[in-house]
Amino acid sequence: MSLYETVGTASYVNLLADPNHAQKLTVPVAPGQATLTKGTVLYRGANGMYSAAASAQVTDSNYLVVLGEDVDTTVSATVAEDADAFRAGVFIDGKVKLAAGAALTAAHKVVLRKQGIVFSPDTNAAEFNNVTE
Repeated sequence: MSLYETVGTASYVNLLADPNHAQKLTVPVAPGQATLTKGTVLYRGANGMYSAAASAQVTDSNYLVVLGEDVDTTVSATVAEDADAFRAGVFIDGKVKLAAGAALTAAHKVVLRKQGIVFSPDTNAAEFNNVTE
């Protein structure tokens, strides 16, 4: 086996420009938020559950993640849905959004960068190869 092994291919719809350095985790998403789409920034609330982050929640003091899949939070009015998310990684610029699909500003990206979530400005390439060491 070589130093690098190709394990798949990620297109821009998969958000990650550099999947090898992404920290994947499972988070409990608070119920009652309708359907949240992949790429939505979430913040951890005081109850430990995650909700879609509006501009006001993208702060240094909030623990932020990027949702890695669509999740329907209307399944139960009281039970959190577990969802894949990414805590760190290099994401495709323009694919990560705030609550209700709002675009990230430069100030939001500074906060996210401090938490290990950075953005690749290269939006021209058709795909990225996922490789592991």
